[in-house]
Amino acid sequence: MKEIEQYVKEVTLDLPDDEQKELREEIFIHLQDHVKELLIKGYSEEKAVRLAIESFGNQGKLNRELKRAVFPFYKPIRFVWCVIFVTGFLCLVSYSAMEYYHPEFDNSLPLYSVLMGMLIVTLIAGTAEVLYEVLASQIKSKWLLNPWLFFLVPSLLFGGIQTPLLFKHPEQYQDSLWLDLYAVPIGAFAYIISRQLFTLLFVRNKNNFKRTIN
Repeated sequence: MKEIEQYVKEVTLDLPDDEQKELREEIFIHLQDHVKELLIKGYSEEKAVRLAIESFGNQGKLNRELKRAVFPFYKPIRFVWCVIFVTGFLCLVSYSAMEYYHPEFDNSLPLYSVLMGMLIVTLIAGTAEVLYEVLASQIKSKWLLNPWLFFLVPSLLFGGIQTPLLFKHPEQYQDSLWLDLYAVPIGAFAYIISRQLFTLLFVRNKNNFKRTIN
């Protein structure tokens, strides 16, 4: 029954502890009963388990539906959190780099630069999230939907394409300006970390999450 245990784990992944435990028990019992019925009908155990799981539905889709039921505003709140986190992280990187190269200057970031950066992060991240959701509804392969693969790999490719500019026009990327070429992969890395932090800090503890949105 390891297949059933793994399936149930994926269906209830990242749900609050109390709901997760209850749902795991309910789904596991339901699948076990279905398997027993199929065994009585003459199916092999392997086929009975496979048919029972298939009748229950795709684990990724069920997991998303359960999250929407438990947290109606899960994705919008996570997106806002990620945009703020990434914007703050990029501002910190920019400020630290300027302090390193030019500590004699006042390197504080003007408000309009921060807001413009937030707008750019929102547009890029929003587009990526929409594409991710489209693919998630069409593709069953879990490794293709891994956030690290989906968000980070394209950004690294983009950064790699930008790298030759650093050698062709080194005079344009003096001091901390070379970081501009890698803003996308740096931001993508921060975005994935912020997604994971959101789950760790808020989603896995229902009480903390409720206090956050109330």
